[in-house]
Amino acid sequence: MKHTTSIKHQAGFTMMELLIAILILIPIMGAAISLFSVGVNQQASEQNSIDTSMEARSALEMMTTEIAQAGSHGDSNTVTTGTVSPSSTPQPLSVASVANLMVGDWVDVDTGASAETVAIRAVGDSSITAVFRRAHNTVGVPVRLFALPFTTGLIPPSGMAANSSAAVTTLRFFGDVNSDSTLQYVEYVYDSTNNQITRSVTPITQTTKNPALPLIRNIKPNSVQFTLNTDSFGVVTSANIALTVQNTWGNNAQMHENALSTRVLIPSAAAGSVLLSELLAFGGVDQLPPTPAQVTTWVNQ
Repeated sequence: MKHTTSIKHQAGFTMMELLIAILILIPIMGAAISLFSVGVNQQASEQNSIDTSMEARSALEMMTTEIAQAGSHGDSNTVTTGTVSPSSTPQPLSVASVANLMVGDWVDVDTGASAETVAIRAVGDSSITAVFRRAHNTVGVPVRLFALPFTTGLIPPSGMAANSSAAVTTLRFFGDVNSDSTLQYVEYVYDSTNNQITRSVTPITQTTKNPALPLIRNIKPNSVQFTLNTDSFGVVTSANIALTVQNTWGNNAQMHENALSTRVLIPSAAAGSVLLSELLAFGGVDQLPPTPAQVTTWVNQ
């Protein structure tokens, strides 16, 4: 018996049907791609805004920490490597190290009956000059600085009165910023041309000031406010900082903005002011250190 196989023709899509389907899918795919692009841009905008805000917050925290150290002055210890005889005129005394010792500092020299406190008149490469009224004829005796704070740690603008506030575009201050007994001079400058705040930090033992580098970018124009506040003795004991940062992605022509602000109290300056008030009230020897000469030079540049 013969078996026959029947082949049935299967119906498929015609070319016309395929073209119609493609024409229908093209706008749907275009809309999907457009929505995806909007989502990507929105995510990038939000991430950029978050990154900008986080960087600005971190920088503002650093500014707060450093400004709070204005006027601080670390202790220092060394020993003599030479001897001196009593004299009513200044004379040099060789010491093992002059690190962190400055003109105007009062140091304790020697122990026991030979101990005395003297004001440093000059600092050499390996010596300090002062009026030594007692003999120090033994090498290796201690020279110790129990540092007092600077009342001029945060430099006010010229003519700023007591119990007042002043808006500035540059914060200038010095102190033991890194808590390593090394005095640093710091400047924060609002650069309105480039909408940024720059930072310069320089050890006061240097003869030239280090260049400034950008610290906070993408600042909204005219949004930065540096405000200094003085107490009844004209000492700057606090500072206010306010600024607004914005990211670089636009959303309907509006920029994402984040306003930041902080109030910084300056403990060393406040302590120096208290010591100054006691000195004025009860008298005595003024052992508060003066503003370092190098700081004065840089402030006036």
